[in-house]
Amino acid sequence: MLEVPTVPSPSVTPQPPAEAVAPLMRGLDVLRSLTAADSGDGTLALADLARTTGLARSTVDRICATLAHLGFVRLDGRDASLAPPLMTVANACLDALRVPGVLGPLADELADELDESVSLAVPDGDGIRFVHQVLRRRALSISFRVGDALPGGGCAPGLVFRDGLSLAVDDQLVERGLVAVAVPVRGPDGSVVCALSVVSHTSRHAAGELAGAVRGPLEACVRSMESVLATSSHASGRRPGPRASNAGGADIERAPVVSLARGLRVLTAFDSAHPTLTLTEIAEATGLARATARRALITYEHLGYVTHEDRAFRLTPRVLTLGCAPLSRTTLPRIAAPHLAALSKRLGESVGLSVPDGDRVRCTARVTPRRVMSVDIGVGSRLPAKDTAAGLLLRGDGESAVADGPEAGLRSVAVPVRDRAGRVVSALDVTAHQGRGDDDAWTEALRDTAALIAADLHVTSRFVSVPVH
Repeated sequence: MLEVPTVPSPSVTPQPPAEAVAPLMRGLDVLRSLTAADSGDGTLALADLARTTGLARSTVDRICATLAHLGFVRLDGRDASLAPPLMTVANACLDALRVPGVLGPLADELADELDESVSLAVPDGDGIRFVHQVLRRRALSISFRVGDALPGGGCAPGLVFRDGLSLAVDDQLVERGLVAVAVPVRGPDGSVVCALSVVSHTSRHAAGELAGAVRGPLEACVRSMESVLATSSHASGRRPGPRASNAGGADIERAPVVSLARGLRVLTAFDSAHPTLTLTEIAEATGLARATARRALITYEHLGYVTHEDRAFRLTPRVLTLGCAPLSRTTLPRIAAPHLAALSKRLGESVGLSVPDGDRVRCTARVTPRRVMSVDIGVGSRLPAKDTAAGLLLRGDGESAVADGPEAGLRSVAVPVRDRAGRVVSALDVTAHQGRGDDDAWTEALRDTAALIAADLHVTSRFVSVPVH
């Protein structure tokens, strides 16, 4: 069955155990600071990271170099930014919790039926943490993210867990104008697995009106969820054998801070088939020595990321504090930005992303090098689909396209960017003067970059929706 672990939230952090891995603790401090950055996108100057963590600048540099080696952080001059591959850590946690994977599709259906934002939340210490979000995109919209936390007594899902309510109402507790209702979703043994909530604002519903308006569909959704949980619990009785960690392919032994790289690999050993693991199983899945895995687990348990019962270890929702919230609200253009910059530098030409827009295509991202004669296609520009390689590709769903246009003297080549299901969601193109470049060389470079963008999109979108513009 689904079991969501909770961990205590002590007011004073106890002294770390003697066997805790200090470099791992410092690395987690850096990731938490990037997650909480005021920029909202997980970016901080290295000097600011040193200030917020209290670490020496040289230590921050080595930690960030290690995180960059793993692909978890991107370094750009004096700044560090969370990178999409870090979502492997959040995905391991979300997968192991099983709530978003098993119940998320039903929450999506409820949001469509009500035309309101819908959330799934689990307890985390004295508060709650969101593990699934379906947000309605409006001028006045809700901005909760997967991984965000709220105090237990200050929101509808928190009241469900704290007070054991069968229907909790948030009448502007979180923020003026925001209203929500939440109900418990119970497992086969009667325990509360998660809270299902519907969120709106007072211009659409008063709090009491919202409860009345959504009660029927909400209760029907809960019945469906509890039926799925019963089936899922029965089906998951047989435990598969251990498997390899889903951490990225970076050679952790070549990382600047090896103990940090090794410790982070432990978090990716868990998944829905292995929500609990013994020390031996973790060591086998990660390829780490038992002593190394044990010290990492001691560190994580001290910080509240792992809990254990008997010999079985389990991740807690607090793992989602490591980059999940900012990365879960990213967009395809933002994911693609560093790859576009690298491609433009490689080709010396203007490159960009486009999506369909009626009989036209709309540019959603563009990087243009500085040169005497350059392509001037700004983000948001709409061009006739028939006159651009991106438009021809998006209309034909091929593997590449070439076009002369949309203006005399221009030539463009485009390849697709595909989502996890293999659908074409955007076209990646290079556009330049007809007298420059080679179509075959451009196509090869575009495909290389499209593969990198797609890899980042796939890991980011496993449990969250990533807008393509």
